[in-house]
Amino acid sequence: MHKKENNDWVYRKLFLISIAFLLINDFYLKYHYPSLLTGKLSDFTGLFAFPYFFSHLFKKNYKPIYILTGILFIFWKSSFSQFFIDFSNEIGLGLSRVVDYSDLIALGILPISYAYLINDKISIKKIKLIPKPILIGITSFSFIATSLPRIQTSVNLKSQLELKTDIHKDTIIKKFNLQSYNRNNYSFKMEIPDKNAYALCKVKIDRDSITDSTVIKFDSIKNSIATGRLFFGHSENELDYIKKLTLKDYELMFIKKIETLYKK
Repeated sequence: MHKKENNDWVYRKLFLISIAFLLINDFYLKYHYPSLLTGKLSDFTGLFAFPYFFSHLFKKNYKPIYILTGILFIFWKSSFSQFFIDFSNEIGLGLSRVVDYSDLIALGILPISYAYLINDKISIKKIKLIPKPILIGITSFSFIATSLPRIQTSVNLKSQLELKTDIHKDTIIKKFNLQSYNRNNYSFKMEIPDKNAYALCKVKIDRDSITDSTVIKFDSIKNSIATGRLFFGHSENELDYIKKLTLKDYELMFIKKIETLYKK
């Protein structure tokens, strides 16, 4: 089906919302709040935005793009793509995925995306301060960056480490970009030194009224995540190093991170 091209297609509301959710979910929600919802959200938003975007880049090929998107998604999520995964790892791309056929439920968003594409009656909203080339660039980045190879290693370590410092609680929260999830409880990404990886950790911060100091309790390490660089994969040495990290190693990293607050 051919339709008159609308030059404002990149400003349509649902398309922009899907790109925003794709970025937020893949860069934040999926790792700080892992759940069935965040696990599927990228599939739904990606399948909504991806064929819509490329249908406008390659005009008059709407149906083939949507059909090919569905076929490639099924292939990627199935065991048939394992040979491609193995080959990519051999040449250093470090791609990975989990075969989970329940992800195929996201295919249901394709007809909705297609109907949205061809329906001119749906209102269009311009973000006047953002030029179209920039929005196209952000969209392209979302498809590439959220597909970077990531390997998550389950850690689930519990720590009893407790530190006291005269540094104010608010300074620690700001410097480490701590995210509050409960009263005095915070989650944060702790970078693993010299590695393209980080650990998802939880801490508790209180104020000791007697000594007038800040008490930091290093509560737990949930997961370690290695992220591939753009167009490059993971180093096997890096992965082996991360998998061998002990509770003591993580605690020493945290102590050194606190020590950086005293450096000017």
